[in-house]
Amino acid sequence: MIYVLDTSAILSGKFFGGKIVTSPKILKEIKPKGHSWRLFEYMKSIGLELISPPLVDVKKVVEASKKTGDYHNLSDVDIDILALAYHLKGILLTDDYSMQNVAKELGIKYMGIVEEGIKEKWKWIYRCKSCGKYYKEYHKECPVCGGDLKRVRKR
Repeated sequence: MIYVLDTSAILSGKFFGGKIVTSPKILKEIKPKGHSWRLFEYMKSIGLELISPPLVDVKKVVEASKKTGDYHNLSDVDIDILALAYHLKGILLTDDYSMQNVAKELGIKYMGIVEEGIKEKWKWIYRCKSCGKYYKEYHKECPVCGGDLKRVRKR
C-alpha cells in the first residue's frame, strides 16, 4: 500500500506502514530546525520518499479543485500532494477537508489522521457579504458592489 502524506500527516509522527511518500514541495511548509524538522527527518529515516507528480496530474487536480470550489483554499503544496496521490493511486493522509473533498472528486482514497474525514463531497460557491449575490467563480471582491465574498456550500 502507498500512503501519500501531507504536512499534518508528517508532523503527526505516526508510522502508517507500507510505502510512504510526499512531494518535495512539502519543504515549503516545514521550517528547518525545530520540532517539525526533526519529525520530517524521522519520517525520512523510516522510508519517506520525496516524489514530484507529473504536470498532467497537477493540471487534473487544479481542474477538479475549481469544479468543487476548493481551488482557492489549496496551496501549491496541497495540489502537488493530491496530484501525487492521483498518479500513484495511493491513499492520501490528511485532515484538510478541502483536500479530502478534491480527493473524493477525483476518486482518490483518503484517510484522516486525527479527524475522521469527510463523508460526502461538497460543491462551493461564493456569496457577497454586502449585496448577497452568488458567484460560481472566485473573485477578490464582488464585481457588483465591491463587497467581500464568503465561500458557502452550494445547496
